[in-house]
Amino acid sequence: MRWLILFFFISLSGKVLANSIFIPMDDKQNNHLKAYGIAYWILKNDIEVDWLLNYRGGSFMCTYNPKFKMS
Repeated sequence: MRWLILFFFISLSGKVLANSIFIPMDDKQNNHLKAYGIAYWILKNDIEVDWLLNYRGGSFMCTYNPKFKMS
């Protein structure tokens, strides 16, 4: 039974898909202008951006969109 549970968790860890993109603004981010620039670029491409004011220094999050391919 333990092997079955272990196999299940290992098979799930192989591929992880995300539906949101998180742009950090906390102390680990040493250049906050990059985060603002990314948020501005996303807004300019008519995609909604959420500003998480009280989470990790006011980070940004947006829904993944295939338009994110940089040209």
